[in-house]
Amino acid sequence: MIRSKLVIFSAFTAALSAASCTARNEPTGASNTALLADFAGGWRSTTSPYEFIRLSVVSKSSEQGVLAAQLSFSGVQWDGSGHIAGDSLVMPMTFTGTTQSTGTVVARKGDNGMLRLQIRPAAAPATDLTLTRDN
Repeated sequence: MIRSKLVIFSAFTAALSAASCTARNEPTGASNTALLADFAGGWRSTTSPYEFIRLSVVSKSSEQGVLAAQLSFSGVQWDGSGHIAGDSLVMPMTFTGTTQSTGTVVARKGDNGMLRLQIRPAAAPATDLTLTRDN
């Protein structure tokens, strides 16, 4: 009798351990979490009439987990850096070579390898763009 209870207890403990390990190993919210590879590289706008806008995103070697970006359009360049927060890369931007804040850029992973970008200038309405990787 004691032996059968011990076998049942062992089986129950093994089942709980397996369930616990499975729960810990399952990614939670993985589909809502962006990765460096989702943003890194060169991008160009496919949104008319903004096809001239380009975005370049690289890992910033001087700071762990920080991405640096350069947004260029019509001879103007904005520089910025930021972190991935959930499904977005959020970067405060400045004019290249200055500390003057120009706004914020928010990038999100879109469908089919596209990037959804929202440019939020400090003194103008936000602009939504779709970008594709530059080849």
